[in-house]
Amino acid sequence: MDLLTIVPIILVVVMILVFLVQDSAISSQDLLVLGLSIILIALLLFPRPKYIIEGDYFRYRAGIFRGKIAIANMHKIEVGKTLWVGFKPATARKGLIIHYKKYKEIYISPSSNEEFVKELLKLNPAIVLITT
Repeated sequence: MDLLTIVPIILVVVMILVFLVQDSAISSQDLLVLGLSIILIALLLFPRPKYIIEGDYFRYRAGIFRGKIAIANMHKIEVGKTLWVGFKPATARKGLIIHYKKYKEIYISPSSNEEFVKELLKLNPAIVLITT
């Protein structure tokens, strides 16, 4: 997690603890600040998927999830399918299921499946492409 995500979470936790400890009633101003903080956290944690092909790696970021996969480790891509169980840093259906290493898979939903697959195949032509 980056600083932009951690700081609001810490602030909300501190505010909740202060509200629980204080003896007086909670004012409407306190509730407003708490509500806005919760909305800010929700927006920061809401998955905004971002996929980048950088050198020999595919990098992804969606909300608090991020990682990288070596393109050389990819061996199969299923196009137009949806992964119902498993790791999905994606917000749309009919995306790509990328199989890598021996038994790992990840579901992503780039803006253009075709363009993304074309770029991956340039870097690793051994990837088996399965379209549905």
